[in-house]
Amino acid sequence: MMKTFNRSVVLIAFTVLTTAVSAQEQTAFSIIEAEAYGVQNNEKVLNVLLDVEAAQKKIWETTAIGLPQVSAVGSFQNLVYIPTQVVDASLFNPNAAEGEVMTLQLGQKYSTSLTFNVNQLIFDGSYIVGLQFAKFYSKMAQTAVTNTENEVRAMVREAYYNVLVADKNLELIDSALVNTEQLWIEIKILQKNGFMRPDEVLQLELAYNRIVATRQNAFRQTEISRNLLKLQMGLDFEKDIQLTETFEGVLSAIEQANPVLQEFDFASNSTYIMLDQQKQLDGFALQNEKSKYLPSAGAFFTTSANAFRNEFNFFQNQPWYPTTIWGIQVQIPITSSGQKVMRVQQAEIKIEQDINNLEYVERTLTYQDMQLKAGFDNAMQLMKIEKMNVDLATTLYNNEVKRRDIGVGSGMKVTQLQTQLLTAQGGYIGAVMQMLAFKIQLDKLFNQ
Repeated sequence: MMKTFNRSVVLIAFTVLTTAVSAQEQTAFSIIEAEAYGVQNNEKVLNVLLDVEAAQKKIWETTAIGLPQVSAVGSFQNLVYIPTQVVDASLFNPNAAEGEVMTLQLGQKYSTSLTFNVNQLIFDGSYIVGLQFAKFYSKMAQTAVTNTENEVRAMVREAYYNVLVADKNLELIDSALVNTEQLWIEIKILQKNGFMRPDEVLQLELAYNRIVATRQNAFRQTEISRNLLKLQMGLDFEKDIQLTETFEGVLSAIEQANPVLQEFDFASNSTYIMLDQQKQLDGFALQNEKSKYLPSAGAFFTTSANAFRNEFNFFQNQPWYPTTIWGIQVQIPITSSGQKVMRVQQAEIKIEQDINNLEYVERTLTYQDMQLKAGFDNAMQLMKIEKMNVDLATTLYNNEVKRRDIGVGSGMKVTQLQTQLLTAQGGYIGAVMQMLAFKIQLDKLFNQ
């Protein structure tokens, strides 16, 4: 009994330990891993993958139009009142009086029929164009998958950047908070021993409270940015997430792979690709209008059997009357009073508009490439300047803190330099975010 109890205790302890370890597991992602996870789990990508599957079904649906179409029809009728016909009696009785009529009931109370139909398309220009369009539709769906995957990658990348920036901002604020808190404690001790004026302590307390409030806001921002990253990745909000990339490492990688040096190919841009595919779609519409000038042909085969009874005895050995027909039907268009000509010309005009739109988009994308690269380069230079300002403000602040420690500095001066340091750090974080914003826009322009 004791052994059984011990085994149960061990099993329970193992289960609790396993659950605890599982709950503490954290999922770590690099930027590339986060993007790959997003591509696999983001709902937008899942939906466009379903579109690809639907496109494959559409191809088969269109192909099936040209395959044999087979149907069977069965019917049963019960004539409650058999139709009555009135005829001149002289048709059957030459001796009938003038004006005498006879009534005839033509038909039987019960009738049934079974029909089997087969139709086969032989030639139709619109069908051929439809097959070509169905295959192209599948290609469009696959292009949509690629564009959506790139869009999700860009969204995940941007959210990943935001987390790094938010964490870095919190790190800078924490550094200032630690220094200010330590100085405030030291000043309070000096004031308690009569070596410091009360207003000096109050000034540092004010600065400390200001940083605490700033830190609370920065901390909330880190939580918001992480939740946004989880949203873009398709990761459960309850799961923890760690970033294996560092703020400095990402900035260094961006600077080394400077997008300004990347040559822009407008043909790879998603907007241009979509417009080019629209032009191809309109090309199919033009082909379809032209195909309506061609004749169409189809073959058919029909066989049926009918039975007529006054009693419901269709399953007995009674006669059925068969009918079998086969044939070919050819339809040749002769004239539509100019309707087809106008439709063809309208389709040709639409393609001309598509060509103009592509040329305009090409010039617009080229302009955006130049504008975004100039903005990125300017933001990169501004970020470097703001980083220098942070280093200078940090040096000035630390020097004044040292002066304050040896009793020659001013608490008011320390507070002023602390505010200057926080402002410089805020300017640096803002410059980094601006640079990253240009980087994301360039990634989207390059369809990366």
